[in-house]
Amino acid sequence: MRRFRHCVCLAAAAFVFAGMINAQSTPPFRLQQNFMTGLSSPILVTHAKDGTRRLFVVEQGGIIKVAAPGSSTTSNFMNITTRVLSGGERGLLGLAFHPQFATNSYFFVNYTRQTDGATVISRFKATNGNTVGDPNSEVPLLTIPQPFSNHNGGMIEFGPDGHLYIGMGDGGSANDPGARSQNINELLGKYLRITPNVTDENPSPAYTNPPTNPYVGVAGADEIYAIGVRNPWRWSFDRQTGQLWMGDVGQGQWEEAAIVTLGSNQGWRVYEGTQCTGLDNPLCIPGNFTMPVFQYANAGSPRCAITGGYVYRGVQNAMPRGAYLYADYCTGELLSWFNNQQNPLLDTNRLVTSFGEDEDGELYVVGSASGVGVVDKVIGSKTSADFDGDLRTDIGVFRPSTGVWYTQSSRNGAVDIIQFGLPGDIPTAKDYDGDFEADIGVFRPSTGTWYFLRSSDSTFGAVQFGSNGDIPAAGDYDGDGRSDFTVYRPSTGVWYSLRSRDVSVSFVLFGLDGDIPTPGDYDGDGRFDIAVWRPSDGVWYRLNSTNGSFFAERFGLSSDIPTQGDFDGDLKNDIAVFRPSNGVWYIKQSSTGGIQYITWGLNGDIPAVGDYDGDFRDDLAVFRPSTGVWYVRQSSNGALLAAQFGLDGDLPVPSYDKP
Repeated sequence: MRRFRHCVCLAAAAFVFAGMINAQSTPPFRLQQNFMTGLSSPILVTHAKDGTRRLFVVEQGGIIKVAAPGSSTTSNFMNITTRVLSGGERGLLGLAFHPQFATNSYFFVNYTRQTDGATVISRFKATNGNTVGDPNSEVPLLTIPQPFSNHNGGMIEFGPDGHLYIGMGDGGSANDPGARSQNINELLGKYLRITPNVTDENPSPAYTNPPTNPYVGVAGADEIYAIGVRNPWRWSFDRQTGQLWMGDVGQGQWEEAAIVTLGSNQGWRVYEGTQCTGLDNPLCIPGNFTMPVFQYANAGSPRCAITGGYVYRGVQNAMPRGAYLYADYCTGELLSWFNNQQNPLLDTNRLVTSFGEDEDGELYVVGSASGVGVVDKVIGSKTSADFDGDLRTDIGVFRPSTGVWYTQSSRNGAVDIIQFGLPGDIPTAKDYDGDFEADIGVFRPSTGTWYFLRSSDSTFGAVQFGSNGDIPAAGDYDGDGRSDFTVYRPSTGVWYSLRSRDVSVSFVLFGLDGDIPTPGDYDGDGRFDIAVWRPSDGVWYRLNSTNGSFFAERFGLSSDIPTQGDFDGDLKNDIAVFRPSNGVWYIKQSSTGGIQYITWGLNGDIPAVGDYDGDFRDDLAVFRPSTGVWYVRQSSNGALLAAQFGLDGDLPVPSYDKP
C-alpha cells in the first residue's frame, strides 16, 4: 500500500474550493491568547519544580503571583514592592526555585533596590505548605552596584548542575563606556554561577563559588562563569541537553542568540553579533570569542530587541521539539531557530517582554497588549483531518466498497488516492506519529486491529487493541500531541485506551449500551475527555480529564446526530447536535453558555465538522451522500462553499475525526 498523487479526477472540487487554497505561511502552533490577563507588567512565567504544576508570574513592580494548574486566576505569592525600584529596565526581574524547593522551601529573586538601583540577589523561604512566600525571610546573597539605570539583565535560574546562574548586563548607558564586559574583575557584563547556602536560616557565607568556575584561584572574580555579554535579559536552559541559550540585546546593529558555556567570551563590546564594533579594534580576532548561533539586524528595521525564549521540549507536541522559540520586543514577532534556520512564525500585537516554561515543558508568551499585561499559551494545532499540515481541514472520503481514500489538500488542491483498508473498516484519521499531519488510518472491528499509514515517513503500522463490536474513539487523552488508540465497548460501557506517551493501558467504566462516544477536549486542558451522548434521553455525560469531575446535561433529541466541535474558538469543545428532520444545528457554546440555532443541511446529510478556513473555529459542514457534494459554512466570514467530492456510500473522513 502506498500513497500516490492524482490531480485530474474530481477537479471540480479544487475549483470550487479555490478560495480556501490560497498559499499562507502557517505556524505549527497557535496561541491561546489571554491565558492570563489583567496583570501589571509581567516579565516572567515559571514553575517551582515541585510536582504541583503551579504557574508563577513575576510582576516588575515587585509582586509574585501564583495560579493553580490549568487556572488563569492568580493570587499573590509574595509582595516586596516596598523594596523594589521599578520602571524602565528596573524592578523585580527574576525568580528561581531551588531544585529541592518541595522539601527546603527556598526560592531566589533578582531585583533592583529601592534606594540606589543596585542589583540584589536574595534568598527567601515559603511557608504554609509552600503556598506563600515570606517577605521577612530575606537573606541577601549578592549586591552589585549599577552605574546606570539600564542593562540590568535580570534572569536567574538553577542549572542542571544544581548551581544558581545569574545573567548580568554591562552596567548600562551605551557601548559599555566602562569596558566592564571584558573586565574579569567586574561582575557586570557576565554570567555568574554560585552555590547558595540552604542549610542554615542565617548562613555565613550566604553562598560559595563552584571550584570549576574559570577564575577560581586565579586573577578575576570567582563568581564569573562567562564574560562578554551586553544585556542578557532573557535566557534559559534546554531541559534535554542542558545548554544555556541566551538572547543578548544588541546596541544598534544586531540582535543575537548564543549558547553560553563555561569560560566562554561572548564578545561584547569588541563584537556586536559577528561584527567588530570598532570600539576595541586591536581585539577583533574572531577566534578569541564565541560567536552567536544566529543574529538578525535591528538597524533600519522595526525590530529593536531580542526577547530570548526556550527550546521547546513540551509533552503536548505544540511545536517541533528542539525548536528555539524567541521574539522581537518591538514588532511582537514570534520566531524560531530550527534546523539551522530562522523561521518567522507569528506576528502578534504584543510587546513581548519574556517567555515562560511550565513543569511539562509547555511554553508561554509574556507581555502586554494595549497597556494590559497578558500571558498567552503556546498550544498545538487540533485541526481535524489535516493531511497536508496547513492547520485547515481537508475534505476527504473513505470508500468502504473498495477500501480507497480520496483526500484533497486545502493547501494546493491536490488530490491523493490511497488504497488503505477493507470493506467494513471504520476510518480513523488521526495524528498518530506527532508530525502535525493526520495519518490515514482504519479500525477493523472483525479483528480489533488498528492499521495506519504514518504521514511522517509513509511507513505502515498496526496495533491489535479492541474487539469486534467496539467503537473506535481515538484522540489525544494523555496530552502528548499524538492520538491514543481508544475504543468504547457498548456491551459493557467500558473505555479502553492505549496511551502513546508511555504505552500504558487504562480502563474506565463510563457509559451504557446504546450510548454514542463523543470524546473531545471540553475542559480546555489539551487532553481529550471521556464523553458519551445518550440518545434515549438526549443527555451528554462527560468525565473531565483536568480533575476527574463528572458532568451531565440534556441537549438534543433521540433522532439527532451528536457532532461536537469548537465553534466559538475558546479551545473547548461545544456540545452540538444536527437534527436531520429539519436540517438544523443546535450548538451550546462553552464560552458563554449561549445556544445557537442554524439551519444548514437536509435530511440524510452526514455532519463533517472541521476547521476548513483556518480561523481556529470549527465550521458547519455536511456531506450529502445522495449527490456526493460537500457543503461548508465558513465561520470566518459566513461564506458558503460547495464541492463535488465523493459518491453515495462514501464516508466523510472529518465526521470520524473530531477535534
